[in-house]
Order: sequence, then C-alpha cells, then structure tokens
Amino acid sequence: MKRIFIHGWKSLIRRPAKTVMLFVILFVVFNLIFSGFIIQKSVQKSKEYIRSQIGSAVEYKLDYTSLMSANNTPGKTATRTRPPALSLSVAAKMAASPYVTSYYVTESANADSDTVTPASTTSSSDTFQRNFSSFTLSGTNSTDNLDFVLGNVTLKEGKTLSADDVNNTSNVVIISQDVATANSLQVGDTIKLAKASQSQPGAQSGQSNAAAKTTTTTSSSVDYTVIGIYTAVKTTFDVNTIFTSNAVIDSLNGTTATDETDGTIVFLLDSADHVDAFKTASTPYLTSQYHILSSDDSQYESLTKPLNLISFITSILIGVVFVAGAMIILALVTIFVRDRKFEIGLLLSSGEGRLKIITQFMFEILVIAIVAFSVSVATSNLTSGVVSNWIIENQLLSSTSLIASTGTTTTANQFPGRGQSSISLYGEVDMQNVADKFNVAVDASVISELLLASIVLVLIGSSIPLIVIMG
Repeated sequence: MKRIFIHGWKSLIRRPAKTVMLFVILFVVFNLIFSGFIIQKSVQKSKEYIRSQIGSAVEYKLDYTSLMSANNTPGKTATRTRPPALSLSVAAKMAASPYVTSYYVTESANADSDTVTPASTTSSSDTFQRNFSSFTLSGTNSTDNLDFVLGNVTLKEGKTLSADDVNNTSNVVIISQDVATANSLQVGDTIKLAKASQSQPGAQSGQSNAAAKTTTTTSSSVDYTVIGIYTAVKTTFDVNTIFTSNAVIDSLNGTTATDETDGTIVFLLDSADHVDAFKTASTPYLTSQYHILSSDDSQYESLTKPLNLISFITSILIGVVFVAGAMIILALVTIFVRDRKFEIGLLLSSGEGRLKIITQFMFEILVIAIVAFSVSVATSNLTSGVVSNWIIENQLLSSTSLIASTGTTTTANQFPGRGQSSISLYGEVDMQNVADKFNVAVDASVISELLLASIVLVLIGSSIPLIVIMG
C-alpha cells in the first residue's frame, strides 16, 4: 500500500499542468461553497442575537384582532362575541414547562385618594386608567412585580413584597419617588386609597364623549402602608403607578377565589431559543380560539426578513455550486483517467489489484483537495467578508433597506384591557449591535462543516468515473 501512495505522489509531480488545473477547479468550487456556508452561519447567529435581544417573554392574552374580526363579520347579529377571560389554572399548567423560569400574573385597579396628590409628569401613559383616575394599582403573584423584573423600575428605598404580603391581603404598597416627593412621604407612612371606576352618563349637546366621562369612587378609602419607594428607569413610565399584591387588587375588585383574570399573564423562559418550543407545547392548553401566546413574533419576523432572504439565496448558491462542482470534477477525473490507460494497463499486468489502483487515484485527488481546502478556508474568509460588509451596509444599517422599513423597538400595548399588558415586555433591538454580531469569522464548527462538504463533493465527483473505468 505504501508503494501505491509513493507512486501517486510522483504522478502528481510528473503532471504539474493537470495537477494545477484540478487544484484551481477545486479551489474555486470550495471557495464559493465556503463563502455560502460562512454567510449562512452569520445569518443564523444574527437571528439568534435578535431573538435574545427581544427577550424570552411570552404573554398569554386575548387575540383582540380575531375577536374584532369576528364581531365585525358581515351579516352577524347584534349579539357580539364576549371576550373570554384568561384562566389562572391554565396559566399554572403552562408554567410547569421546564422552559419557564418564572411567570407573573399582573392584576390592576384604578384608585383615587383624598389625601395623596398624583405626581406631575410629562410622560405619556400607556393605560386607559390614567384618563379617569389619579393612580393605577398594579398587583403581582410574586414577591417582585414584573416591572422590577424587566428593569422598568428600580427600588430606591425600603423593600419589595414578602411572601406573606403576596399570599395574604396585606395592605402594603410601593410608590414612586415622584409621588413620595410630591406628598412628602417616606417608607413606613400610611396613605389612603379608594377604588375608582369610570362612568359615562351621556354627553350633553356639544360635549364629546371623552368630556362626558367622570370618575366615580365606588368604595371607601383603605389605609395602605408604604413599604418601598421606586424610581422609573424610563421617562415614559407612568410614575403614578402604585405596586402591590394581587391579593389587594382582588380584594378591591371583588374577584377573590376565582379562576378567571382580566390581568396580564407573562412567562419568562430560560432562553430565547425556547420560545417557539414553549409556544408549541403550551398551545393545546388554550381554552378559547381567542386566546394566544404572544412573543412579539411580528418584530422578530420583520427584522429577520432580509436575513432569511440572504439565507435563501446562499442556499441556492451552495446547491448550484455543489452540483456543478461535482459534475466538473467528474468530467475532469474521467478525462485524466482515460489519459492514463497505458499506466493502468501496466499496473494491472504487474499484478496490481484494481482496488489499489483506485486507491492511488483517490489519493492523488484527495491530496489536491486538501491543499485546495486549506487555501480556500483562508481566502473564503476574505471574500465572504466583502459580501458581509455589503450586507451590513445595504441591509442591516441602510436607511433604505427592507429591514429599516420596520420598527426596531417594541413598545407597550396601545390598548390594554382584559388580558392585555400595559408595560413593555420586550427588549429593544439595536441594529448596530446586530451588524456587529454579523461575524464571518471561520470557527471550528464552520470548518468541520466545510470539511464534510468537501469530502462528500470529492468522493461523489471522483469515485463514479474511477469505478466505471476500472470496472
């Protein structure tokens, strides 16, 4: 066998023109395939980064789009479909998923006070409650309200809720620094709050419906102890939000010991990569066609649309080049072997086995392929870098690209209500960071994929003509 390899090496040296020709062909084919593989890997990493930036939050909520569409169907009777409430027991089943690290049920209520003045703020509110009440009470089923977990607010003084506060109707609240300053309040003080509801007796002539709305206090004031003071991270956060437990909210709303909730239910997963798997596994638990699991897929799909297009194009490139390369190698090997029929005859007449002769030819081709592979790894990194720079400048960062025509940040829901969130659940995606993550560097995983593709390509292109001719 050693003699076969020595003879094969000498054959490569004796035929430099044909050796170089096959090297050039393999180099070009490998380089094109490698560039496609590297860009594909970069696209995948960029999509993973976008998903991680959007976050791993999944919201169990009402599908208002489908509900409105059903109620506005032509020919439908005056009876409208009543929005079904979300189920706490269903949420608990979903939360049992191994992907869920924690889940939050956020109840809310409107409140007014005769003794506490709301803070003056220029921030725009994302809730309807602020249109007709001084304060919004935001409850939680956990020791930390969701806004604290998501980083929308931070605790400045005092403490957050204890397990006893969550499980029992402990009349404790956490207020903003703005409200505390406006009313000279500090941790340990007591404030009076009463539930408020909206009434609309009917607009008078020349009066708009909005102007006709009035605030009605529907319960007596209750004393609440201030256990903490928070500061808002963003100027758009409504600082007249007061945090408490769901037990307090249920007591105000009279919804204690019920499985239904009009609040927000949010699951935080262990990884953004598990969002799709969690939604697939949890969807069968949904009890209404108007209930959905939302993970802000619209933003993810919008931001990754150009990347998917790039991935599709490179997939076609890889397939075409792979097939064409195999056919070219097949043709070249066939020509080279036919030119060496005399050599093959001598080897056969000297008693050399056909398998050993095929092994020699395969060895010669693999030597050329290894050299072409090594050079292609280095040069494909350069060529794919040029392509990636074009993608970054013309797709990821250009103001005229497809990706720039979509929003790159998520905001709170504009119409919160039954089962709708009034806070920002999803992170902001900085396209400059996405562009930075679009890295075409060759790593070990890419090289292993490239090596496998190269071996398959060479074996397909060279084994068939050798077996046919030697057969």
